[in-house]
Formats: sequence, C-alpha cells, structure tokens
Amino acid sequence: MGDINTASKHEFVSTINKLFEAAPPLAEYLYSHRPYESLAALIDVAQAAVLSKPPLFNDQQMLEIINAHPRLGAPKETLSEPSRREQGGASDGGVSATIDVDSSQQQVDAILARINREYEEKFGFKLVEFVNGRSKAGLVPVLQKRLDSGEVESEMATALTAMMDIARDRLRKSIK
Repeated sequence: MGDINTASKHEFVSTINKLFEAAPPLAEYLYSHRPYESLAALIDVAQAAVLSKPPLFNDQQMLEIINAHPRLGAPKETLSEPSRREQGGASDGGVSATIDVDSSQQQVDAILARINREYEEKFGFKLVEFVNGRSKAGLVPVLQKRLDSGEVESEMATALTAMMDIARDRLRKSIK
C-alpha cells in the first residue's frame, strides 16, 4: 500500500481509503499525525481517535466518518471495490437450496432495507457491521438485535469499532 509516511496528501488519502471508506475528517486527522510504524499502527491510531473520551471529532465529523460506509445490502454499483468484495460474500445466505431463490433473496433484501431505514431514523447514522463472510440472511438477526436494543452512544461506538475491524480485515487480506 505504499509508504504512507512520505506520500503526498492525495496518495495518503488514496491509500487509506483502501482500508476505510472515504471519510475526510478521519483522513485529515491521520494525515496530520504521521509517521506510523505500519498500516496496522495507523488503524490503532484511528480507533483511539474515533473512540476517544472526550471526543476528538465534533458530532458532524463523527457522522461523516460513520456515514462514509455504505449501507448493508446496498446496490453493488454504489459500493467501493472493497465493500463490493465484502458484501459479495453476504449473498443468498444458503437460500439457494430453496425452490424460489429470487423471491427469498428479495425478501432478505427488503428486510435489510427496512432495518437500515429504521436504524438510521432511530440513531441518525448508518448501520455499520463487520460482515466477515456472513450471509445477508445470517446478518438479519444480528442487525435486528442492534436496532431493537441499542442506545445512540453504544451504537456509535459499535459502528466505529466495526469500521476498525473492517479496516484490519482489509489490511490482512491485502498482505496475503
């Protein structure tokens, strides 16, 4: 992923966008806190920054960081390449064994759309979950539980932690 410590700002942002979705407040913060021993260390700094108490980012910046991530189940053409690969693994959830795959998948997609919509209405930001190879159908109960039981502050921390888990997974996969 190149040398992030000597990269121009444009190259730096391009590199870290392979780990995180494009979130300018986070990119600015990370750029201004170079050097890093490694990309793993950069992710550690990012996690400490977004979860810091008191917060290093204002409310608007925090929303911008979280909302940089695409919605789960979003149309593939709206996803970044890393998200497309990750959500591509979240496909039919084993429903291919059923007779009406298209109908089952449409039902799962409709449930995900409803959960995303209700979550954003309730919490004011996108639902971010580390898919980690789970199917869309397998994600539904996890996401529904978060919608039903979460509080804004704990959900924000969960979303930000998931973002860091996603970044660590992307880094791990990039060095295989």
